[in-house]
Amino acid sequence: MDTERPDAAAGRSGSGWNRMVALHKEQLRAAIGEAAVQIAAEQGLAGTTMSKIAERAGVSRATAYNYFKDVEHVLLSVVSDEVDSFYGRLRERLDGVHGPRARLEAFLTAHLEYFARPERRSGALQLQALGISPTIRERMAAHTDRLRALLSEVLESGRAEGVFDERVSPERHAELLMHLLSAARGQVLRGDVPVATLAADLLLLVENGLCQDGPSEAAGRGRA
Repeated sequence: MDTERPDAAAGRSGSGWNRMVALHKEQLRAAIGEAAVQIAAEQGLAGTTMSKIAERAGVSRATAYNYFKDVEHVLLSVVSDEVDSFYGRLRERLDGVHGPRARLEAFLTAHLEYFARPERRSGALQLQALGISPTIRERMAAHTDRLRALLSEVLESGRAEGVFDERVSPERHAELLMHLLSAARGQVLRGDVPVATLAADLLLLVENGLCQDGPSEAAGRGRA
């Protein structure tokens, strides 16, 4: 005989309904974000409107505004979600790698692999190149700063272990490396160089520099 209390069954039923509603809302939010990225990539920020986004997403204009204040906030949400998801995966990847050099290589390779994903060839991180307002751009940068901070941790541990030069400034060099990755993204998007080759190229630049010091060069700098 079923002795379950009615209120307990109703509670479970209500909980299931709430999960369905939450899932539906998240699906709508994702659809609006994806539509915004597509239109921005095709027509630029000036050609991206909430009406166009709503039409592409298959929702009403009012529904789009229920989720986001304006176009820039849609794009900010996309960047935030992308960076948060990538950060989590990157953290897990680095946790499974031992040694500063191997962790640095994993960090660089993970970024290049991310850029190479077909669905990211007009990816969210590239939206920062659009004419977005300084306030929204600053908020986007705050999310990507988490990635730079993670790289800084890798460099700091490598310096502490004596693997990287003691002159390495983790924060400053992490920022420089992030700029190198941004430059390498262009080559990834063209698809003419394998990701593994680009990762090796970046490591070469980081570990050895473009030029090896010869005796005369080293002596010349010493006299300067």
